[in-house]
Amino acid sequence: MSVPTLDPVLAHIDAHIENTTAHLFDLLRIPSVSTDPAYRADCDRAADWLVQDLKSIGFDATKRVTSGHPMVVAHAGDTGPHVMFYGHYDVQPVDPLDLWDSPPFEPSLEPGDLGPVIRARGSSDDKGQLMTFVEACRAWKSVHGTLALF
Repeated sequence: MSVPTLDPVLAHIDAHIENTTAHLFDLLRIPSVSTDPAYRADCDRAADWLVQDLKSIGFDATKRVTSGHPMVVAHAGDTGPHVMFYGHYDVQPVDPLDLWDSPPFEPSLEPGDLGPVIRARGSSDDKGQLMTFVEACRAWKSVHGTLALF
């Protein structure tokens, strides 16, 4: 049995970076501030968004009720190696709002010292990292037809 390779997956990611960025921006637009009760419905909406997104690439994903905000649990397949990944879809408050140069839930690409950077609440903690994992799975499945490694 041949082992799937990473090079075509990386090429797929490069070829679809605009779609991937737009997809991340959709999640970043949801103001899922978990520490403010005013955003409770948005936290719920972000969980629903993530469940649907994970389902779209073949995960058995569910939203689970907790004593706080819901958590999202997803499984893919019953055979082969298993990986547990933790990421969160909630974000920190935006206060003080006057320190923002643009609306915190309107993501944008801006020039940075090493290339473009994404500006939005949650882009680095933690929606950006969470979606890196999800998009890597999406690309892997697009190229290799399955989420399984072997």
